[in-house]
Amino acid sequence: MVKKPGLQMSTIQSELDLSYRQRYQGVVIPEAYERLILDTIRGDQQHFVRRDELRAAWEIFTPLLHQIDNGELKPLAYKPGSRGPPEADELLSKAGYVQTHGYIWIPPTL
Repeated sequence: MVKKPGLQMSTIQSELDLSYRQRYQGVVIPEAYERLILDTIRGDQQHFVRRDELRAAWEIFTPLLHQIDNGELKPLAYKPGSRGPPEADELLSKAGYVQTHGYIWIPPTL
């Protein structure tokens, strides 16, 4: 799920594809500072991370990043544009997740 481009707060299903200008042609996409200023005026803090949340995230991920940098841990490779490595689906399956396949990926036109 990703936030639908624009100033409204609605979400849509999408793959991790950062080509917004290609995917959402004809949609006015506000600049980051426009969105930031609007959120500040509204008093909306949902897009801001608290200091303690950020610290906790770095405490979790920094050791993993060091392990990757030191060659102790190897990230799983997967084909660009795919859903990710097969191991991710296996992990989700073990956790009881059932995929509904409600979303169909449409590759962006270049």
